[in-house]
Amino acid sequence: MSLDNQKTWPHAEGKGEARRDGAPPPRAARRKRLPPLKALKAFESAARLGSFARAAQELFVTQTAVSHQIKLLEEHLGGLLFERLPSGLALTPQGQAIYPSIAAGFEHFEAAMTLLPRPAKVAAQVLVVSALPSFSQEWLIPRLVDFRARWPDIDVLIETDYKMADLAGGTADVAIRFGRGGFGEDLRADLLSTETVTPVCSPSLLKRQPGDYEPSEVAHDFVLLNSSVRMVHEPWMSWDLWLEEVGVEPMDAATGPRFSDPLLILRTAIAGRGMALGRSMLVRDHLQSGRLVAPFPDWVKPILSSYYVVSTVEKSRLERVTVFREWLLEIAAREAAGGFNARGVVEAEPAES
Repeated sequence: MSLDNQKTWPHAEGKGEARRDGAPPPRAARRKRLPPLKALKAFESAARLGSFARAAQELFVTQTAVSHQIKLLEEHLGGLLFERLPSGLALTPQGQAIYPSIAAGFEHFEAAMTLLPRPAKVAAQVLVVSALPSFSQEWLIPRLVDFRARWPDIDVLIETDYKMADLAGGTADVAIRFGRGGFGEDLRADLLSTETVTPVCSPSLLKRQPGDYEPSEVAHDFVLLNSSVRMVHEPWMSWDLWLEEVGVEPMDAATGPRFSDPLLILRTAIAGRGMALGRSMLVRDHLQSGRLVAPFPDWVKPILSSYYVVSTVEKSRLERVTVFREWLLEIAAREAAGGFNARGVVEAEPAES
């Protein structure tokens, strides 16, 4: 391109003299250094909604992340923006001074986006998840509505099987595996949750309040539901050690109903037909709703295996796998922090700060 055809710009002074280097004209004054956009958006959301927790839900981040961004903004401005009151959040005078302009700024951003042609709708991504039937039914599926609300363009296909999925050669993008780790260098595995086990039953079987029973009464007052599949590596998933601990002959447990599927054991317990050994993640919702109770809330034993979110290293980098993994870990961590115990009690989360 010849110099004659290049675009020219007038000087900022307005004298009409063209620049021949093709560069835009210098601004009359440089913009002041602005805070990070994330911090400004966290402030706008929290101020508008009056809550760090609701702002976190709107922004699809944790409450801690919102608090961190607010702190960064306060450090940048050199003053507090929110006052923490018993009734909630209130803007300080400094927060009140800047909020209208910041809110207007984001409204301008949204208005600008409406000027662009709407892109063609992207076809939904399909995320294939392999998981045990028991985990899928009792924990994963009831929580998927939250994932769908956050990521409506990702369709989740759950493949259930008691056999371990072939993540390298199969169709699954990610698997929820129950084991002790050590899945191999070609796989990425993130710990989802540890497990405990405690005896559970329908509240219709109790003649006294949970906690008023002694462990020694387990074989005398209740029909014990058994699994026909022996988990050799998980000794507390069999009634033998429980009975031995309270001085009862293990043979006393051998006469109860036996099932090959843990879901059948759980459903039989919910129906009031006996007592089952309930793993914490599988009975959590049932204890919280009252469908099951733990007569011996302090009689809890460890499970040596844990739940892991597993995928190949290559697939772990896919967006649909990344967001699903992060969502799973966030939900599990939130529930663990909620203080759930064998009594079916969920303690209140800490107040906003």
